[in-house]
Amino acid sequence: MASSEKSSEQPEPEKKSEPVPKPKANPDPVDESKAGDDDPATYIITMRQIVETLHTIFPPAPVKPRAQPEQIRKSKSSIPPTSAPPKDQQANLDRQTSAPVDSLNRDESDNSIQKLKRNLRLLEEDVAKLKVLNQVVGEEVSGHIDPLGKLLRKVENGSSKTQLTKGMKKDLDAINKKIFNLMCQVPLLPNKRRKPGESDSDAGEVENDGKGIECLPGIHVNEEDLKRLAVFREVRAKFTGLSTDRQICLLSFGVFPENQEVNRTMLMYWWIGEDILPRGAKPEDAVKDILKEFMEKKLIEPVENKRKVEPNSYKMTPFVHSSVVLISEEIGLFNMYQKATKPKMKHSELKKVCLVEDSSSQPEAKAKKMPAEEIETVFNVSERFPDFAFKWFSEELTATKKKKFNPLGKTTFKTLKVFYLGRWERTAKRHIEVESPELMKYLKHMRKLRLLSFQGISRIERLDDAVCKLHELIILDLRACYNLEKLPDKIDSLKALIYLDITDCYMIDRMPKRLSWLDNLEVLKGFVVSDATDEETFCLLSELKHLKKLRKLSITINKGGEFTATQLFVDIEDFVSLEKLKVAWGGINEHKKDVPTVGVAKELFRSITRIPISKVPPQAKLLRDPKHLPKNLKKLDLQCFPDPELPSWLQPSQLDTLEKLYIKGGTKLTGFEKLQDREDPEEPTKCNVKVLRLKFLPRLKVEWRELRELYFPKLEFLDKYQCPQVSLCPCDGIGIWREKSKQL
Repeated sequence: MASSEKSSEQPEPEKKSEPVPKPKANPDPVDESKAGDDDPATYIITMRQIVETLHTIFPPAPVKPRAQPEQIRKSKSSIPPTSAPPKDQQANLDRQTSAPVDSLNRDESDNSIQKLKRNLRLLEEDVAKLKVLNQVVGEEVSGHIDPLGKLLRKVENGSSKTQLTKGMKKDLDAINKKIFNLMCQVPLLPNKRRKPGESDSDAGEVENDGKGIECLPGIHVNEEDLKRLAVFREVRAKFTGLSTDRQICLLSFGVFPENQEVNRTMLMYWWIGEDILPRGAKPEDAVKDILKEFMEKKLIEPVENKRKVEPNSYKMTPFVHSSVVLISEEIGLFNMYQKATKPKMKHSELKKVCLVEDSSSQPEAKAKKMPAEEIETVFNVSERFPDFAFKWFSEELTATKKKKFNPLGKTTFKTLKVFYLGRWERTAKRHIEVESPELMKYLKHMRKLRLLSFQGISRIERLDDAVCKLHELIILDLRACYNLEKLPDKIDSLKALIYLDITDCYMIDRMPKRLSWLDNLEVLKGFVVSDATDEETFCLLSELKHLKKLRKLSITINKGGEFTATQLFVDIEDFVSLEKLKVAWGGINEHKKDVPTVGVAKELFRSITRIPISKVPPQAKLLRDPKHLPKNLKKLDLQCFPDPELPSWLQPSQLDTLEKLYIKGGTKLTGFEKLQDREDPEEPTKCNVKVLRLKFLPRLKVEWRELRELYFPKLEFLDKYQCPQVSLCPCDGIGIWREKSKQL
């Protein structure tokens, strides 16, 4: 350790510290010769060298042997939580708790160094991809300058300057499509963060020039005029004819700003949290029935989307929306709209609180002003900084309200069922952040919580262990929490959890072992298959077979080449209840979560992501084919499929139970099974697929007759996009075909 002690000393002022040597060979795709003085890649390389040196000084501690996975799983019910350990175990515990401080610091340094190494590597790869993207954009845009210049000269020299010809419009449309495709490849960058002490109006642009969602006063502000209209009387009559639970479902639409699209899944989460869906039926089916009734009564209308087989978003017309808002205020369900002013946050008579823009500056934002013991629902409509809502449920702030004879009583908020701080919108334009993530420790007081949503909230790096105390939690929605790095190890404490969504949590690279102990889990979105080597600590895909109720699963594969499609389907063949499966291969890098958008970058980085054959596990080399697909599988969605051919057990002739097949992205995929290899090439398969989506498959070659009559004879819907060799299909202008009997 002498070298480390020497390096920690402060250098003398007259001496210059020696520069850190550059690497002899740089395996990553960064050209140092072209890097300028301000090139971030140069600084990242230097930082990585320093971290590598630290890593050699502080090597990771050896992993202690652990119990086998099956033993761990069985142990959860064999040891009473309140039992005291035997004397010999207690002695071991005493020795562990009295370990030297150096060992504790060593563990922290291991984690810190490993995390810094990973983040620097990921940052370096992102910088390299941005360089490639910048070059591709420059080349593409520069190539359109001359054609546009010629078009301009034609217009200037022509006799008519008031109207473009059909040829000119066609040229402009072609250029516009290429530019739009480039624009879609640019990553969505976070907007300017609010500075300390800065108000919302002073913050950077978020949406609509930094004003967030614009909640303008609607028709309902003219209460007397609205009540005289026939539309209001009609809405009230239809509202009166609904059951009590469906009345609340309808009035929940009044929370959202006028003319906003509302997603069906979000509504389902909310209504499950409120406990207003009928028991017995699947929540998805119950929500569809409710929305269908509302549509039949002309209370809502579906948002048209030709690429959807059925609508999944809904809107209210302005007059119906205003009528619903007024009825909601009359019965005291929601109370946020004021005459001639923007919406304000208020505690309604029926214990609901809606967070709106600038709620943090209202007097009610303070915990002393908000009666938290009487809140059932907190729903974030348009607030971008909802930190203050955590403080309402602080034990410390509410302790003064306890009776003096019970000073040791623990405060819990028994009425709170819904804590929806995240984003409800379909798009990510509204930036939401939690500036003090440590406030999440107050979650431990929300013991009756059924729905917790942090969707789209940034700066949450990890969930506090307090979340594990929510034993009645049904839905944990963490979608698009981009900074989230880890799920709680004791996640199995959430005994009632049915829905877990960690989609687009790119920093999470490993799943906690106890995830497979969530016996009631039915929907798991965002499971990550990575290069984790400690199988005794992290959950494997095959272990999810213990989740007997799991019916919907989405997987992101960020592992090297040894984890093939065959390995994937062998692992899931015994998932008895699985109905819907979505698999996305991570593409160019086994560590990276987001799918790269630039084709050039894929080829550039491909050479550095290959796994040496010596590191491939023996079981991956001698892999058998799966015996069958999950027996109840109805929908299969494959994204960025890595192989040139589909396995034999994924060919159309083997899909006799599947109803929906999506293949989105696969630059190598060339086609389906060869018809000439079958006994009767003209005999249709027994494939039951009715909905087929083919997108971004440049090499997939098949004609419409083969596709419709031979491979998928029961096809009712086809979505074809950027598949140039899928030919002769009778699709419309956007690549959609529907069977005539299924036309909208």
